[in-house]
Amino acid sequence: MTIEELRKTREELREITGRIIELLAYRLEKAEKVGELKRELGLPNVDLETERELREYVSKKSAQYGLDDAFIQQIMTLIFNESIKRQDGKEPKNKIPRITHIDIFRKAKELEVSGREIVHLEVGEPNFGAPIKVADKLSEAAKKGYAFYGDAKGHVNLREAISEYLENRFGVSLSKDEILVTPGGRFAVYLAAAATLAPGDEALIIDPSWPAYKQITEFLQCRPVVIKTSLSTGWLPNIDELEKSTSRATKMLFINYPNNPTGVTISKELLKALVDFARRKKINVISDEVYMDYAFNGFTSILETNYDNAIMIMSFSKSYGMTGYRIGYLVAKKEIIDRAARIQSLLMTCVPEFIQIAAIEALADVETPRKYREEMKRRIDKVCQMLDEINAEYVKPTGGMYVFPRFRSLKMNSIELALKLLDKYGVSVAPGLSFGDYPDHIRISTGCELSKIITGMEKLREALNEQ
Repeated sequence: MTIEELRKTREELREITGRIIELLAYRLEKAEKVGELKRELGLPNVDLETERELREYVSKKSAQYGLDDAFIQQIMTLIFNESIKRQDGKEPKNKIPRITHIDIFRKAKELEVSGREIVHLEVGEPNFGAPIKVADKLSEAAKKGYAFYGDAKGHVNLREAISEYLENRFGVSLSKDEILVTPGGRFAVYLAAAATLAPGDEALIIDPSWPAYKQITEFLQCRPVVIKTSLSTGWLPNIDELEKSTSRATKMLFINYPNNPTGVTISKELLKALVDFARRKKINVISDEVYMDYAFNGFTSILETNYDNAIMIMSFSKSYGMTGYRIGYLVAKKEIIDRAARIQSLLMTCVPEFIQIAAIEALADVETPRKYREEMKRRIDKVCQMLDEINAEYVKPTGGMYVFPRFRSLKMNSIELALKLLDKYGVSVAPGLSFGDYPDHIRISTGCELSKIITGMEKLREALNEQ
């Protein structure tokens, strides 16, 4: 081959790339036209069945030309994402604005700075605080010099303590190399997704859901595919709907029980069905179990299913009131832990040693999680009692720290209600649109003391009566 042949080949590649761009622009124009037609017909932007048929077509074309199917499916996901983004940009101007629970929380804090007294029923932070023994151990560990760089996977003593704790609780045998200590549960979710998803992959998310699952998925240039559940079915996922929502690009399923925001838990049988589905599809499952110690009627962990591609997320924030300590962990097979640890090492080196030593102390405390669970149940029972008095519709939580009601008498959407509650009554709640397509719901958090919860619920009643 000569230099001239190389130059000509490069020029051909340049021309081909230009044609690809032209065709892509033409395709996006057609996608916008499809979006207009869907709106005229009252159809949703996303049509998973049509997408799945197109993926099958593309897969056959890929095989015909000897192309890697996984690579082509990732490209298709990116194309679908851009097409839907173009269609979303043409949405009618009267569409309900996406004000999230974080937006409400920030506005509530601004009002507090100006001197207003606010009842916080929006934030998912229990007011319990860490046990005094844990706080004492933290300062003691720092004074003893546990304040140097450590293993990105976590202090070996803590990982061994977690392994022993999980074996005693769930009857599973784990190596310390299957555990990664993280700065809180949120970062554990990110690491689990980053270690297993590639750009263009799809992840199944059961709504209503904690917003971070979608945010993290999109941040990784992947696509969240939503399976919507409803109040009428008890917020429980349907396996057939999961099957219909799965494509060649599906690589992950997120589950979260006890659930944020609904407070529902699932049976051992439904958990098994979800895992069996994942096993058939050969996809990973991230099981966010940070509320497991707030389960009121017992709890089954995904670790008990012995699924090789399961990733369990846990945190010390809820069980021990250690929210500001920022410590959690994930459990998975060694190859996932190794990848996640490399990412963690790159981004923030390690979790501070003295916090990890305090976490070991927390694991030895069996009384605090029980006490916190009982108090959270007492608060939720009171909220439910007061909701019944105003004819709210909801599924009574069997765990967690939230209730997710809607109101028969409501003459506005939940964002308008949340803003009215905050501006006029000094009560901060999370609108349902933060957790999916639920404009008629609000999330009520039971993180603050019972007296404030009662005050907030009384003002909610006032707001509904004064519509």
